[in-house]
Amino acid sequence: MAIIHINQIGKRIKELFSNYVPVDDLKTHDPERDLKILSRCLAAYAVYIAFDCSVEEAASSVVDGSNDNGIDALHYSSNQKKFVIVQSKWSKDGTGSPDSASVLKFCAGIRDLLDSNLERFNERVNAKKEIIHSALNDYGNTFELIFIDTKTKEMEELVKRNIDDLVNENNNNGDVNADELFHFTHYNQGRVYSSLAGNGGNDPINVDVALNEWGKINDPYASYYGNISGSEIADWWSVYGTKLFEKNIRQTLGKTDINSEIERTIREFPEKFWYFNNGITVIADKVEKTAMGGSSREIGAFKLSNIAVVNGAQTVSTIGRFKKSNPETSMDSIKVPLRVIQLAEAPVNFGTEVTRANNRQNKIENRDFVSQDPEQIRIQSELRMEGIDYSIMRSETFSASDTTFDVDEALVSLACASGNCSIVTQVKGGVGKIYENLEGGYYKTLFNPNVTGVYVNCVVKLNRKIEKIRNAETSKLGSYSGKDYGTLVHGNRMIALLVMSGLKAKDVFAKGETFSFPDEEVEKVFSQSLLRLKETLAENYSDNTLGSLFKNSTKCNAVYNKIMATV
Repeated sequence: MAIIHINQIGKRIKELFSNYVPVDDLKTHDPERDLKILSRCLAAYAVYIAFDCSVEEAASSVVDGSNDNGIDALHYSSNQKKFVIVQSKWSKDGTGSPDSASVLKFCAGIRDLLDSNLERFNERVNAKKEIIHSALNDYGNTFELIFIDTKTKEMEELVKRNIDDLVNENNNNGDVNADELFHFTHYNQGRVYSSLAGNGGNDPINVDVALNEWGKINDPYASYYGNISGSEIADWWSVYGTKLFEKNIRQTLGKTDINSEIERTIREFPEKFWYFNNGITVIADKVEKTAMGGSSREIGAFKLSNIAVVNGAQTVSTIGRFKKSNPETSMDSIKVPLRVIQLAEAPVNFGTEVTRANNRQNKIENRDFVSQDPEQIRIQSELRMEGIDYSIMRSETFSASDTTFDVDEALVSLACASGNCSIVTQVKGGVGKIYENLEGGYYKTLFNPNVTGVYVNCVVKLNRKIEKIRNAETSKLGSYSGKDYGTLVHGNRMIALLVMSGLKAKDVFAKGETFSFPDEEVEKVFSQSLLRLKETLAENYSDNTLGSLFKNSTKCNAVYNKIMATV
């Protein structure tokens, strides 16, 4: 079957992408021309499913060719704040699993990319230096590393360890509080085939479900809703695991803020689960109600054919994993809202539409609760008196200007002015963790009754000056590569910390008056700080990957203290 599936995959991805992927470097009579095109189409498909973008966009992400340094596709979305890096391998026979050499080359290419060593890449990669610069430079971005191939087997543990080490070193460097910004996914032949075919594997998942307090919607398409017990969901997970989510190819997300909250509710407030959880959406080819319960809506038994969980994967997986780790704990008291959408009489593509629509919904993040913080409301009011529009609610329409900034920019600026290198390192690793505890921790260090609107405005304006100088210095380099470029990009928060500390900005702004440091003074301290930073890195951390170093709290504190001792 492997050869049949490979041929079907090849036919489908060529139909999608072959007219758009770059082929200008491939000779007409190259005996491997078709294989190279298939590999590029496969790389485009990885981007296509990662972003749900257009075929043309996905194809334009392909950078495969000579001197690609193990990277076959790159795509960045500033709206989704996600940067995808792909390596693709087309196997004619599909046997075996990814080889160690390919994975090591992929890891080396990723490290060079993160270290801005663009001179090691081909022209196609360098043509994307602007988006690479944005992906590395903007805070809050996530990095999705994808290895996609047509082999039948999963990546062997010893081979995958190379990827795991790279992901771990960029996620935390030993800091358990760091955000998980890097994620890795392996799409082998089975997953590629399933996603292209629009099904979750060879065997359909059929389940019996007991719905409490159920109801039905008949028009325009038959659907059922009600509550399902945590025990039933745990049983699903025990039997089928991640296969439940194969139609929703993004799968589970691992240890995230959302999953931690779900687990906390299970552990501490199981009776409140229904109130705290958004529930699960399932699509099924067919839904049949059994005689159990008769006409009563209090409880009903249903047979669901060929189901897939298209929304609520984190709820299902967290409940399932919790039960597996705590087998003696009863899950019967947990009630979870469930929707079941029947596809039998719906249009052909309705299941795909449901899947995409449900996964495009904006999730509530810890950062969203900032808008309810009395301190933020106070700061917003004080800034309004200064003619500043301070946005404390997350919004896709927000745009920064001379008189507007949002809470994320304020947080980063306040961190850099704090003189606390640990906070700055956390910001570099991801601001999400700071929003986890709005009642204490780093958040309250930055936003508390002693922080005035005037102070926030001053640090934001100073940080913008520093950023302007840093961007100008970056432009002077002439290329987005090398150690100097890496220091300016990856060390952006450390540089701002050093400059603000050198200016004693915290003490100056604490006086409560609007103050702006002269440009020439900021430029002078910037140059001194950057020089000391380069010297310290060269002397003590010359072999370190800069992208990882500036997220390592221990190393950053050592660098900061060493430099400040000379000021």
